[in-house]
Amino acid sequence: MKKVKKVVLIIGIILVLFMAWGYFNIWRSPKFILVKNTCEKFENVLTMEQYSQLAESHERPYIITGKNILIFGSEHIKDPNNKQNEAIEIAFNTFQPTVVLVEGRLGFLVPNLMNPVKHYGEMGKVAELAKKSGLPVYSWDAPINEQLDALKDKFEPEQLALKEILNPYFGNLRFGKPDSPEKYVEQYLFRAGWLGVQDKINSIEDVDRIWKRDFSNVNDWRDISDQWGLPGYLSEIADYSNYNRNQHLVCAIHLLLNQGERVFVICGSSHAVCIKNEFN
Repeated sequence: MKKVKKVVLIIGIILVLFMAWGYFNIWRSPKFILVKNTCEKFENVLTMEQYSQLAESHERPYIITGKNILIFGSEHIKDPNNKQNEAIEIAFNTFQPTVVLVEGRLGFLVPNLMNPVKHYGEMGKVAELAKKSGLPVYSWDAPINEQLDALKDKFEPEQLALKEILNPYFGNLRFGKPDSPEKYVEQYLFRAGWLGVQDKINSIEDVDRIWKRDFSNVNDWRDISDQWGLPGYLSEIADYSNYNRNQHLVCAIHLLLNQGERVFVICGSSHAVCIKNEFN
């Protein structure tokens, strides 16, 4: 009986130690820097139509530097051996920021067991550098409910739901098609509930039905990558959403600059180009 108690005690101690280690080391999603975007509109932020005139010609990565600000407009990668990772690290260490803004939410990651670049791309690389330096990391994006609220006056709930469900697939197809596109997308069907249309889109069959109805003249969604643009209203949603996100990004940067921070921002290159005039 004593041996059993001793084993239970040892297991208990190990679990407590593991939980304590996990609390301080396992990655969690960064907090949003702005709960609500209270800034006025920034007139110098490019629309996506204006950006389209520059898309083929601007440098990649696209880097903006200014007083207490470095914006690294990256190419989206998930290869730990990509040279961009080295460029990010050099820029980060040279600039010596006091706070970091990343695009999106990132999420759960166990250090030393999971590679941050493989899981979260260049955002993971920057988050890793920040954590090693003990710096705060925030998401420059708005919470998803706020992003969707800003779109509801222009688009139908079913249109927004389809976009949100397929977004992860469209964004990751450039890294290779999954063995089962259907299983990949199934894990995001719950997003229909964000728009209250879970009764209309709750299966891959529903996704196929809507796609054939609305996009009969383009490729199947299984072969669509957002790297080259999206069809129809999906493109319109993406353009309007990105314009709003860029406004939010500028607001977040100004907030931190006004607090006396040295701000390192990682974002896709298109975002950097669109906000460049605000920091020239």
